[in-house]
Amino acid sequence: MLTLKERAENYNRTFERYSRLAWLQASDRWLWGVWIIGNNYSNKNKYYGEYPPGYLDRVMSLFPDIDEDNEILHLFSGSLDESVEGIRVDINPELKPDIVGDAEKLSEFLPFSPKLIIADPPYSEEDAKHYGTCMVNRNKVVQECAKVLKPGGFLVWLDQVIPMYRREELELVGTIVIRSTNHRVKMVFILQKVGFERTYELVELNE
Repeated sequence: MLTLKERAENYNRTFERYSRLAWLQASDRWLWGVWIIGNNYSNKNKYYGEYPPGYLDRVMSLFPDIDEDNEILHLFSGSLDESVEGIRVDINPELKPDIVGDAEKLSEFLPFSPKLIIADPPYSEEDAKHYGTCMVNRNKVVQECAKVLKPGGFLVWLDQVIPMYRREELELVGTIVIRSTNHRVKMVFILQKVGFERTYELVELNE
């Protein structure tokens, strides 16, 4: 399994031409950075809430060791094209995902254990109305992701709010600030499922 430093290095090599506006750094236990994706109003599917242009390419450059369809899950996949690598899950059957299902019940119907879950949930009640769905319970969805992920697997969560998670299930290992279309600011939260072999010691901080 690649270290966080190796993941950041692979990203920086891949997007070297954007080094001034889109960089990553990492230590043994933490990855952080800023992605200035820029203003791009193209949306060929005319679907509200589509990924920022280039977002998936950037995310996948962090995980060059995860490259098989049944290792990657796109949660809240929306209008994501079927040619994209991975299994698409969405609650709306009209969008023709690979699997139709409620993310809050993911462990009840997902037939495999992914190494990588890329999730882009509604950020607010207003966003949910645009999708024609109810606002999701972030805590439930993250718990479900923890259930299905393989040990050492990653959850990449794009949101404006950090989701709650259980430390015995997941560890927050990275954050990336994104500025995209209309200067909207979002955060990428990278969580790793507990069960992997750490290369460092956890230190409890006393107040």
